[in-house]
Amino acid sequence: MSEPMAKILQIIPADGWEAMFEDEDSVPVVCFALVQGTDEQGAATTEVRPMASLGEAIEFCDDYPNYQGVTRADPDLLDDDDEDEDEDE
Repeated sequence: MSEPMAKILQIIPADGWEAMFEDEDSVPVVCFALVQGTDEQGAATTEVRPMASLGEAIEFCDDYPNYQGVTRADPDLLDDDDEDEDEDE
């Protein structure tokens, strides 16, 4: 979950990943963020957290109580663009 003192150290693209939410459709993950923060005892923590366009902003998926995790998107859906390029040649 987000913390007031959390700091994003790095982000990487998340092509092909989806965030799953209970009782809702999956949404594409925009990026994974390497986040530095502190735990309840004040010790430094570092974790990788998925981010998606939820509402009007890009937010941490795990801030939502119905978040269930991430999964790879259907590879057949990802390859559609590649097939279109091959047909043009």
